[in-house]
Amino acid sequence: MAFSNEGRFYEAEFPQIDEVVVVQVKRIVDMGAYVSLLEYGGREGMMLLSELSKRRIRSVAKLLKVGRTETCMVLRADHDKGYVDLSKRRVDADDAKAKDEWFAKAKAVHGIMRHVASLHNVDTDELCKKVSWPLYAKYPDAHEAFRKHVNEEINVWSELDFSQPGEDITDKAEALKADIEIYLRRRLIAQALRLRAKVDVSCSGFEGIDAIKEALMKGFDASIEECEVKIKLIAHPMFMLTCQCTEKAIGENVLKKAVELIQKEIEAKGGEYALRMAPELVGQEDKGHDDDIPSDVSSGEEGSDGPQDETMGDIDEKAMKELMEKTKHLDAEDDK
Repeated sequence: MAFSNEGRFYEAEFPQIDEVVVVQVKRIVDMGAYVSLLEYGGREGMMLLSELSKRRIRSVAKLLKVGRTETCMVLRADHDKGYVDLSKRRVDADDAKAKDEWFAKAKAVHGIMRHVASLHNVDTDELCKKVSWPLYAKYPDAHEAFRKHVNEEINVWSELDFSQPGEDITDKAEALKADIEIYLRRRLIAQALRLRAKVDVSCSGFEGIDAIKEALMKGFDASIEECEVKIKLIAHPMFMLTCQCTEKAIGENVLKKAVELIQKEIEAKGGEYALRMAPELVGQEDKGHDDDIPSDVSSGEEGSDGPQDETMGDIDEKAMKELMEKTKHLDAEDDK
């Protein structure tokens, strides 16, 4: 069975039973849909109509569109006949989310392998045999290994052999390494993570709005060159602190310091403080393996806080006047 020559993400030629994979819809037929397994060199798979949805299907066109990517579970994989049977309905939301995160990292790594291989007239699979596949075998994933390499925690080149397995490409090793290094920084490691925290800040005392403003301004003191703190008003008295950086630990530390500074300042002025949400990655649960997950989540992710979300930006006088207008009813209640 013919499939893409752009190479596969992993050493295995076929996915495992019950493995969750990302596919692209190629053809929709009466019995279901033919798809290509994006991580396995475009190998063809089949989703039967009965495996598309847990609900009654009235229109396949509403569930699938040619060209769209889907997350599926592998039901069967016949190595001899070359077919893969898939199910969309058996993938739950948590598994789909985890797979999306994994796929984004694996796709970034493979994109670098494929591009560098083409620059040096090397077969993509041959380069993967020497670089990415051994890293997947030794580390949680190749992306994590490359992240540690760029941060100088490890040296992946000391662990890899360009002479085997497969074709010996030692004569091109130094040039390949140099280009991989370049594209690691351009396309992989430079992707920013977005973190957030939420706090309640209020003050019914004499200083009122000025106290809130000064406390929030203190939060900006936690900013560092590679990680700048930004603050938004959600709905009085709740504020959201966000930052972007390439290291999760750095972002967490910056936001932690920011909320501590805000707490100290507002309480010193007789105001009230409460931590609504500790620093976390935006749009994903912290499961211990997401230190470097690229954050593609838009600000719409915060929409659950309602339409009152207004950017505070640098917390200028205009923004504070808007805050005062929003909270004037609280002052009125205090006077009763």
